[in-house]
Amino acid sequence: MVATIDTALALRADAARNRALIVAAAAEVFAERGLEASTAEIADRAGVGEATLFRRFPTKDDLIAAIVAAKMAEALASGEACLEEEDPWRGIERFLFEMCERSVRDLGVSDAAKDRCVAAVELAPQRKRMLDICSELVRRGQRAGVVREDLTGQDLVFLIPTIGSLGCQPFPGLREDLWKRYLGMLLDGLRPAGATKLRPAAPARRLIESPDPN
Repeated sequence: MVATIDTALALRADAARNRALIVAAAAEVFAERGLEASTAEIADRAGVGEATLFRRFPTKDDLIAAIVAAKMAEALASGEACLEEEDPWRGIERFLFEMCERSVRDLGVSDAAKDRCVAAVELAPQRKRMLDICSELVRRGQRAGVVREDLTGQDLVFLIPTIGSLGCQPFPGLREDLWKRYLGMLLDGLRPAGATKLRPAAPARRLIESPDPN
């Protein structure tokens, strides 16, 4: 009986390990080659057979869903760490840098992930927590007088892909880290000094937290 339990636990551990390897490999391959990359390449990168990949993820859409969930978990962990920064400005600066860097790096999966991130019912708790983190980062900065008063957490959500999109550059020969220049400009615009009234108003949080696909 004990041997049977040990064998079952070992099989579950192997399955969990293979799943994690496949998700990590798929994220890398999609980021490098786009969503047209083959499952054979993903399986090879993960060090598993294609049959193992298909047992875990019958369709490419299933695989993308798992990648999105993993990326959301990484983003939330990063955001939580930024809330621990003693300096409120450093917290928001670090948050935007890390989120934008991740957005640039993951450009190959971003388009496919976008709809799932904003509309998937199963990701609603993660969306809510991310909005909570963004809102608290902004409030901390405003209380310290280092962030303009009309900024909202929702604004941060929209600013990240704006900078991240610079990873897809239309002109050859540009620096790969050019996005950092425009992030610097963006950060300057978040400070209260010289701020002018923003129009229109920030989007309502409910439209982001619980979007209606219809």
